[in-house]
Amino acid sequence: MSNVLYEENGSVGLVTFNRPEVGNAFSEEFFDEINEVFDSIATNDHIRSVILTGAGKLFCAGGDLNYFQEIIDDLDSDGLPHSFIQAPGNFAKRIREFPKPVIAAINGAAAGAGLGIALACDFRVMEERSSLVTSFINVGFAADTGVAYFLQRMVGTAKTTELLMLSPKVKGQEAKELGLATEVVADGELMEASINLANKLATKSELALYQQKQLINRHFYQDLDLNTQMEATFMNAASQGEDHKQLVKKFLSK
Repeated sequence: MSNVLYEENGSVGLVTFNRPEVGNAFSEEFFDEINEVFDSIATNDHIRSVILTGAGKLFCAGGDLNYFQEIIDDLDSDGLPHSFIQAPGNFAKRIREFPKPVIAAINGAAAGAGLGIALACDFRVMEERSSLVTSFINVGFAADTGVAYFLQRMVGTAKTTELLMLSPKVKGQEAKELGLATEVVADGELMEASINLANKLATKSELALYQQKQLINRHFYQDLDLNTQMEATFMNAASQGEDHKQLVKKFLSK
């Protein structure tokens, strides 16, 4: 089964994370596939905007804890590989630099690295029941996929600290009030609202949208590479620590 599904709705490209059995948690194969999809979209002049969403109940649960456990059980392991840690961060950077606007249609929860991908998008549409949660502290990690970096620019340092250290669930309406959600709709209306927004963007000047993203990235996201490298260093070290091992074991035993 493909880890990523792709279909076209007029001038809108719909990309679906397709690992519902693990909450659309990321794998190495997933990033190979989704980058191929984005390569195709980038050169498709017919597609003017992109929607990201998740199959099943969740947008994305972030990292696959079963894979984390495999690393923990490998006595010869040096912790999570830097390449695996940096893959979602690199994809988040790709979304930021993508020449076409990208919308996250957040069904269920966007957690951990899944939240980072959602925050990297240009727009976020949520249902009232949808939620955003950092999650990293619950498995002994600081953050990855640019979550701290993106949050600070959107909600400020104090709120970012709260969201990282306490990891509360931020539901749709609160996310809207914080400026994290572009639009919040009634449960069941997510895709209709997301496609409407994507179609509206498709009527705008393609060149102007691309230039606007370049301006925003140049002035507000220029340290994203450095942040991704620091995240990888911290997560690799944390993945070898006892806190992480015990928290992953506790989580998987539930």
